[in-house]
Amino acid sequence: MKIKHLFLMVALATTFVACDEKEDEPASASGKILFSTTVTNPSGDSGSGYLQAVGSLEGGIHYDNSNALPLGFGSYPCVCKSGNIYVFPDYMGGTELKLRRYVLNDANQLELKGSMALPANSSAAIVVEASDTKAYVCCQSLDLIVVFNPTTMTEISRIDVSSLRNEGVSAYPGALYIRDGILYVALEQFNAQWMPVENALEMALYNVADDSFIKRIRSTAVGLSAPTRPVDNQSIFEDENGDLYINCIGSFGYIPGLDAGVARIKKGETEFDESYSINLSKTKVSGLSCDYLNCMMMCRYTGNGKMYAYGFAMGLDPTNTNTYIARTGVGVIVDLYNQSIKVIEGLPHSNGHGVAMGRHKGKMVYGSANDDYNGFSTVDLETGAVESKVATVDGFPSFFYSFEK
Repeated sequence: MKIKHLFLMVALATTFVACDEKEDEPASASGKILFSTTVTNPSGDSGSGYLQAVGSLEGGIHYDNSNALPLGFGSYPCVCKSGNIYVFPDYMGGTELKLRRYVLNDANQLELKGSMALPANSSAAIVVEASDTKAYVCCQSLDLIVVFNPTTMTEISRIDVSSLRNEGVSAYPGALYIRDGILYVALEQFNAQWMPVENALEMALYNVADDSFIKRIRSTAVGLSAPTRPVDNQSIFEDENGDLYINCIGSFGYIPGLDAGVARIKKGETEFDESYSINLSKTKVSGLSCDYLNCMMMCRYTGNGKMYAYGFAMGLDPTNTNTYIARTGVGVIVDLYNQSIKVIEGLPHSNGHGVAMGRHKGKMVYGSANDDYNGFSTVDLETGAVESKVATVDGFPSFFYSFEK
């Protein structure tokens, strides 16, 4: 179990503590900005989480957790384009295994709209919606995808990906994406230590119309492993050209040769583009003192080939052996088209809990858990101007989403 806890911190996996429906009433705070925080013990390996909706992120405002919904350790939700906000049960198990759907109501408060039971020990983490009557949720530990109606929150069917396991590993479905009527399912192929065993990328493709299996795609030529970060629904995304980009987490830098980086599937194609790869073990990062990143834990695409990310490099805090609190996170901009990466100067380094990222009013917001404060900084997407400590919070800022882009 210790290994899984380490994976959850290194991969920043979601962990939601179940609570009954009565406890899930809307918080009294309101606004079009969602964020969650994690409050830990001194060693950083356990604690509690809180989710709230607020109206402002300016002027050094401070938010405590008095008006927040309680969440589990290190938790954050999945927000879909429809505006639905999905909250998952405890990633490690828990007692009440339900997927919950929230929306912001007319008062901009979190309002519970329904819930659906999930299988035991499912490690549910990602939702993608095909329509208002069909969606998919990954049950990662079970090699299972549950198809459900998001309006009624009722199960429709199940897709079992266990037959796609390689020898000695679990298929472990990661992030999902729908393009051109095809559901793309990342296959992490993790072993018992929650690590890949070969430098290979695999995905399963399904027909959204009837959930029929199309094919499995695989590439060793790209030189990366572990496609998508299994708990980040934006680690696979589409650019203006219709190309899919996949943030691959590799072995988080722990196993040389099992590399992280960015892969691509071009528009109109259903195979990995073997002519394209950003391999983090071979791509020097401008402005980074230790040259190379080990992986990128969070990424947000903003257009014109620019991807903002939270890169992690153990070399940034080499004497700190505590993965939970080491300041190894750094804000970066990835130029997907020119295959280059640079550090955003002026953003403080963060620990593994403080990785919130999201777009808000023409700026990229970075959460940070640094030596001076816990809170948010911003980067202007037009000018590149950095403003630090725009808001502070109790706990480590772990998730951010704004309905005001």
